[in-house]
Amino acid sequence: MILYKYVRFDDAIRILEEQTLAFSHLEDFNDPFECTGLGLYGLDVPLSVATNAFRSRFSRKYIILCLTRTALNPLMWSHYGDSYKGVVIGIDTKKAGFENIGQYIIPVQKGEIRYLRTCPKDINKANIDNLVSVGDSNLLNWEINEELLKHALLYKMQEWAYEEEVRIVKNISPANIGYHYSSSRKEFEIDGQIWNRIQLPTRPIYSIKIPKEAFVDVTLGLASYKELKRLQENETQDFNSIKINKLEKLFDLVRCLKMSAYRIDRNDDMWSLERKNINSIVY
Repeated sequence: MILYKYVRFDDAIRILEEQTLAFSHLEDFNDPFECTGLGLYGLDVPLSVATNAFRSRFSRKYIILCLTRTALNPLMWSHYGDSYKGVVIGIDTKKAGFENIGQYIIPVQKGEIRYLRTCPKDINKANIDNLVSVGDSNLLNWEINEELLKHALLYKMQEWAYEEEVRIVKNISPANIGYHYSSSRKEFEIDGQIWNRIQLPTRPIYSIKIPKEAFVDVTLGLASYKELKRLQENETQDFNSIKINKLEKLFDLVRCLKMSAYRIDRNDDMWSLERKNINSIVY
């Protein structure tokens, strides 16, 4: 399966250079309703109290990588592709290891987001045993607790449907590394995988190295491609050296990783985006 990651230009260079992808806690996502579609019942406390308790535990015990099904989404380019100045990276999820159900509590083939018009009701019983089981690999797994996992991590409001999101979810509770872990960087191993916890100024992320063969293509946004064309057509002029160096760095990585290269273009007849191959420019 080929899925896509919309990123800023600098982040694309870092990802390809390090050959890593970063997972995050759901509380750091931009949707305040993450993990609120639990459909809890049997409450002896207000719904908001129970929901917040489950939400906090799910966020601290699991980390998530968000990908999407298309590189041609105008809204995604605007919201996550730095207003068309960024890059979309194509990922082969099988080669990346994201289909391994032994290493991910929700592997990519089970991670498609469901978008709902109304909030679920009366699906999962809210009790202390269910709450404590969150993050316990022996108690909470896909085969036994599919409904709770789906409602916590894979259900979102209809308004987000444009994202066409697919998630990969990792249980990090065995590492005993908290959200507010004091070290700025910590390497740890879970299920035979080496992870790096990196403390950003506002939040932690968790990076994992994937095989270089898993990176299959890059797609330049409209603004990024315009910079490339200006560089080609005016080689003797003194353009911003930082932008030139970044473009050259990106395409050096594309060549090294033997990736395909595309650019986004407008299709004015269909009022849509399309990809055009630019391998001849890169190589």
